[in-house]
Amino acid sequence: MLKKFLLLGSIGLSTLSFAKYEPWNFTVLEGSLIKGNALPNGFGASEKDVIFEVQGTTRYNLLDLYWFVDRSNIFKNSSLSDKNGIDSNYTYGEISPRISLDGLTNTNLSIGPISEWFIATQFDFDNVHGKTDYGNQGLRKYYIGIGNYISIPEMKYLKFDYFKTNLYARYVEKNYGRNEKQWDGYLFNIAYGGTIYKFENGMKFGFSGWLDYDFGAKNTSGYNKQTHDSLQWQNQIRFYFTNNLSVSYTYQINNHFSQVNQNSSNQNNESFGIHYSIMF
Repeated sequence: MLKKFLLLGSIGLSTLSFAKYEPWNFTVLEGSLIKGNALPNGFGASEKDVIFEVQGTTRYNLLDLYWFVDRSNIFKNSSLSDKNGIDSNYTYGEISPRISLDGLTNTNLSIGPISEWFIATQFDFDNVHGKTDYGNQGLRKYYIGIGNYISIPEMKYLKFDYFKTNLYARYVEKNYGRNEKQWDGYLFNIAYGGTIYKFENGMKFGFSGWLDYDFGAKNTSGYNKQTHDSLQWQNQIRFYFTNNLSVSYTYQINNHFSQVNQNSSNQNNESFGIHYSIMF
């Protein structure tokens, strides 16, 4: 719940472009070691952490799938109080399958810059279980909505390889005792990535980013620090030594992280990463 530290769109997709539905497929898998500084925490002080992340992207005919799993504190620093002291080895993940409406209807539904439409879903989860005095521990959130790919014209020094948006309604099964067993608000998501400069030897600079805006949440739990909205916006610059090996710098803007307004929930953060990806 307290960690959303993904590097969406930075898993080797910079060689791919998306257009209208076609029966083609690929899979990209990536492992990352990420050193985060000044990480936001709505339930404690901002801290540092080292995260191991595994993520993947698959496109197979109608299916457009992104997923990731983060494992915090992989070097077992016992002084970390992040994750509200619940578990110093906190795991957080998201699974985001989308189904092409163009493919379902076998029709080119593109309009203007929108090249493809999707039925979009998402599932957020963590590894925390049990109860506390304030309610259930753990996170289980389900999303359903509409998504797309947008074609961005190539610029002189910047080339977008993908740009996608999703608008979801959210059902909360578990949220640490807050607004559970109900539909609770919406999520607007943007993800993008591309190439800044490619050298003749194949090395290159790339960029990626994502924005999550949660809004319309209720405050039925009676917790007066809870907010109705939350914003996280992450941007990354990455240097690719090869198609497989890369390093990155990431800066993330946070407002009401975890949908609370307290402690370090408005703390911006930065991170450094090393990544290895394969495509097949």
